[in-house]
Amino acid sequence: MSHSKKHGRRHCKNHPNVIALGRCTSCKSWICRECAELRNGRYFCKPECVAPHVPAVPAEELPVQASPPEKNIPQLPAMLVLAGVTLGLCGVAFGLWEMRRNRLLKEENEEYKEKRIELINHIKNGNQEISSLHREADSLKQQLLAGPVKPRGKSAQLDRTRTLDTIAAIDVPVSFDNGTIDKKLIALTFDGGSNGGAAGDILDTLKSRSVKATMFVTGEFIRAFPDAVRRIVAEGHEVGNHTFSHPHLTSWAQDRTNTTLPTVSEAFLCGQLRHADSLFLALTGGHLAPLWRAPFGEKNRAICVWAQRCGYVHIGWRQGKTWRQGLDSNDWVPDEETPGFHTPEQVVDKILALANDPPDGINGGIVLMHLGTERKDAHTQMFRMLGKLIDDLKALGYTFVTSSEMLKESGVDISLLNH
Repeated sequence: MSHSKKHGRRHCKNHPNVIALGRCTSCKSWICRECAELRNGRYFCKPECVAPHVPAVPAEELPVQASPPEKNIPQLPAMLVLAGVTLGLCGVAFGLWEMRRNRLLKEENEEYKEKRIELINHIKNGNQEISSLHREADSLKQQLLAGPVKPRGKSAQLDRTRTLDTIAAIDVPVSFDNGTIDKKLIALTFDGGSNGGAAGDILDTLKSRSVKATMFVTGEFIRAFPDAVRRIVAEGHEVGNHTFSHPHLTSWAQDRTNTTLPTVSEAFLCGQLRHADSLFLALTGGHLAPLWRAPFGEKNRAICVWAQRCGYVHIGWRQGKTWRQGLDSNDWVPDEETPGFHTPEQVVDKILALANDPPDGINGGIVLMHLGTERKDAHTQMFRMLGKLIDDLKALGYTFVTSSEMLKESGVDISLLNH
């Protein structure tokens, strides 16, 4: 029906989709504004129901029924959106700051750990030196009580040799870790144990920049990489002794002290050094330089004196209270998950920062690197930054020398060593 109820509203009989304005006074039909005519305040259908005696009212003056308000869908205010974005950015910034803070704390903890280890090592070495002095004092006391004995013949010759060895052990430092600070000299040293995969690249870099270095090789390295050893000699580098099989000499790996292991004696150490030298002699026709470096850096006063009696002075590297103060490249640390790992960029930045540190920089410094690497990723391999390190140090006025040249420039005479 045209005037039926739809959705709770009345609709015009002539226009079903239009809401009715009211009912006709005459026929009672529902009509819209267009179909209605107002006479004396009453609605009539036009034209059929309009009373002729009632004055007409213009359609424009008919009241308009207000359509129901449309329901507005609520929208999220722009301020809330802006606040959410701001909070999100603040969260990201705080997360980045927290990550940086954690990294700095980790580096600081590593430095404290290194300081603690070095302090313990220093105390242990001091105790060992004190014990050694006590033994020497007891020995002298026994000799004095026994009375002087004048050697004769061959015994006198042997005693004179022992005297020379004693003089050498006293005149030469127990371990030569840094040269004179009065000259802008620096020595690059490379250890060769069982890995020589980087030797070719290192020799190429040194040759391209006319730099001579000192290589400390083991007997096992000589056997495994004879061509690399021949090239090292042919290109004028110095070759020192790194023992035959790279054994542990002290208890450092077990208790972080440099107590001599029970299996290590003067005879054992000299055998290691002489075996490596014999292999080098058979390969190259010459002897190793009278220089040696302890495997893993494990040494103490007694071990260094034993080596001096065999004809070798120990060459270390510049030490520091923390890693950042020393010249160990830590290129021997295999990966980022191992404590002590540092990127090549961090190593170069550290060395250059020390080189620029007044008043003496790294004058007389000895740098520790290796002829091989266990690092698989090229961007973590230290030898790839060697060229940049050399160029930057040369630009700062540093001259590169071998370990023997550093000893000589520092006033250390090793000619008395019975090599």
